Amino acid sequence: MKHVFIMMCSLLFCFYSNTVWSGESTPLVWESSHTKTPPTVDGKMEKIWEQAKPFTVVVREAMGGNNPTEVVLRALHTDDTLYVLAQWPDDTKSDMRDPYIWNESKKDYDRPSKPDDQFSLEFPMSGEFNIRMLTLVHEYTADVWHWKAGRGNPVGWVDDKRHIISQKPMKNGVEYLMGGHGTVYIARLMDEGTPSYSLKSKPESFEDTIVDSFEQRQPSGSLADIQGKGIHDGKSWTLEMSRKFNTGHDDDAPIDPAKENICAIAILNDELYWDHSVSSVITLRFVNTAK
Repeated sequence: MKHVFIMMCSLLFCFYSNTVWSGESTPLVWESSHTKTPPTVDGKMEKIWEQAKPFTVVVREAMGGNNPTEVVLRALHTDDTLYVLAQWPDDTKSDMRDPYIWNESKKDYDRPSKPDDQFSLEFPMSGEFNIRMLTLVHEYTADVWHWKAGRGNPVGWVDDKRHIISQKPMKNGVEYLMGGHGTVYIARLMDEGTPSYSLKSKPESFEDTIVDSFEQRQPSGSLADIQGKGIHDGKSWTLEMSRKFNTGHDDDAPIDPAKENICAIAILNDELYWDHSVSSVITLRFVNTAK
């Protein structure tokens, strides 16, 4: 299926480079502090996080760069694992994705589209990451930690994925037309293994007004690499995530604490993909400050 330019963000995260709309006058540097005692990944900001230097990054709508939102990031690391804490404002808790809604007149369930809140942290794997996704020149592959409030979050897991951007047709790639100037192919692939949720069949009879359309389970393989749990306090989300520096899986980007690592974040506040907000490119730097 071919898509015109205006719909290109419907199935992807459009990570714009600093030259597009960010307005950042200085490089964004996020520091991770070493800790001997790792935090518990439960969505609660425990005392151990006082060791981490808070870093505020602004995200803006990918299409147009409007509505800036501040996200506060913190990072800790042990000898082999990165821990991330993210906090951002959100007045509405959206923790069901496309639930079954009882239709009294039909005496049956409908399943209208309803987004869940989401957060993404993305690391480059190959190619030139410091560019827009909407490009006819560059190609790259990125590793994506994709937290979803209505799917993996109830059992504490984060989707492990890849984004592949190319100007050549590829397996599972969706074709996007760039206003007559060329074509871009985008693949959004889940890593190998079993995800932490699956679609439930529609109830055959009335159970409740709203019924979750997903059921959770233990993930396996490379899809069991990233733990993550978010808690909503009525005004904002607090999310913790963790992953080993090197998972041993080819579909993951290794994280080298001896080097500076490039990344970017995105949030979806009760929105579908074309309304998501993204950051500029961020440098994640590892420092040893714990005693």
